[in-house]
Amino acid sequence: MAQPIAQKLLVVGGSGFLGLNICKIAANKGWETVSLSRRGEPALFNEYGKPDWAQKVQWASGNSLEPETYKDILSGVTAVVHSVGILMENDYKSVAQAQSLCEAASGVPRMILGMKDHGNPLDPKLKDNPRPTYEMMNRDTVKTVADEASKIPSINSFVYISASDVFPFIDPRYITTKREAERYLFQNEKFNTVVLRPGFMYNVQRPTAVPIAGALQFVNAITSPFKNGIASLPGGKFITTPPLQTEQVARAVIAGIESQQTGIFDVEGIEKLSHVRI
Repeated sequence: MAQPIAQKLLVVGGSGFLGLNICKIAANKGWETVSLSRRGEPALFNEYGKPDWAQKVQWASGNSLEPETYKDILSGVTAVVHSVGILMENDYKSVAQAQSLCEAASGVPRMILGMKDHGNPLDPKLKDNPRPTYEMMNRDTVKTVADEASKIPSINSFVYISASDVFPFIDPRYITTKREAERYLFQNEKFNTVVLRPGFMYNVQRPTAVPIAGALQFVNAITSPFKNGIASLPGGKFITTPPLQTEQVARAVIAGIESQQTGIFDVEGIEKLSHVRI
């Protein structure tokens, strides 16, 4: 019987909401696992302690837009996962990372009021620390990492965490930049491309997301007989698309790599892929 291929996984954005789950599953499978993020090791380990699985992960610090900051960790990598991205350009972190509903609510006005304010482009501070944009985070980071990955012969899979077009009141550029990144990846013949398009994601580490997920699951259940009709209404896709646990999406990532898949997986496809034995 053929021995399974030894895997070395690079998770771009490995210290984030979804990235941590991907790193955890890969490390527990015995894969050599490297996380790349600006901060390196997640700050939450300082607050809650470093779990056993995290001891097996290399927490590298670097900028996905600057290849020279991570070239040294690409050697021997067999698969890349890109889980970097932003849903909102202004104050998105204070809302997404909130530990309570009150904390999340406090960030919403700042986010909305600043939605069209990108600051003074001549401000010298912005040159050294530019504000994240959809183009920068959702598209350009993908293109830069993919270009570097295509130079590494051992890399045979590239998984991109994209998104379903379900979020109401979000700038259309959120999805258009995601789709531009997808097209760029599928033009590359050096590796298999797997695109996952989840909708709303949640886990217990983000308390603000759990009640939203519960409400969506309830609405999903009572509207399922009329799903197609409701989905065509404004905001309809959001309430008719099942939320996914981050662990589900992470399992789908690993299953896609192991089975050498290629293609686009929507929410239903992610659910099916997450049930594949890994």
